[in-house]
Amino acid sequence: MEKGMFYGIGVGVGSMEAVTKKAADILNILDVLYVPAAKKDESASIAHEIIKGLINSDTVVKSRHFPMNYNSENLQKSWQTTADEIEQDVIEGKNVGFVTIGDPMVYSTYIYLLRILKQKINITTIPGITSFLDIASKNNFPLVEGDDPLIVLPATMDTEKLKCYIKNESSIVLMKVYRNFDAVIDLILNEKLEHCSLAVSNSSKEGERVYKSIIDLKKEDVSYFTTILINKKWEI
Repeated sequence: MEKGMFYGIGVGVGSMEAVTKKAADILNILDVLYVPAAKKDESASIAHEIIKGLINSDTVVKSRHFPMNYNSENLQKSWQTTADEIEQDVIEGKNVGFVTIGDPMVYSTYIYLLRILKQKINITTIPGITSFLDIASKNNFPLVEGDDPLIVLPATMDTEKLKCYIKNESSIVLMKVYRNFDAVIDLILNEKLEHCSLAVSNSSKEGERVYKSIIDLKKEDVSYFTTILINKKWEI
């Protein structure tokens, strides 16, 4: 295996069983593994918890916190500081990994590191199973068929834009639902789409909950990790 490589590794949605063989093979040869921590004073990482049984005891694990304010100067500094560390590790001939839940190319912190490092070091990205693919398959809920497009939306976007998509598109994935939960549910109910919508919290994680009826669903019922699928051609 070539030395001096940076790997962005998608580790799936919540269980070691969902980690691909390719991701497991790469995790096994890392010298250094960077893991994103949820809070500044925590070393724990959801992505790390998923794959900690797949890494070697000799692998150096570095936990790094990224603030949640995506426009902040502090966040830009966090990305740059971590990117500089990764670049130095790779220059020293180490195999370096960064793990992220889901897929590295879908709403992932890894993208920001990739943007900084793509012209500086050798990079290989390993795909992972996204929450919406996991939810669709586990619940026999087709995402899209025929000539219809699949629209993947962050529920944090402008409500009027969300309304337009929900009204006009047939197949929709709503991610980051928790932050704008009440407005999203109202939009679905106003369009009378409750019978073709599926909400899932903590897909493949501990405490997974599937909500096939969202009529009376409240924000306090769901977790931060909640995704809603809509397929107007597939009634539950």
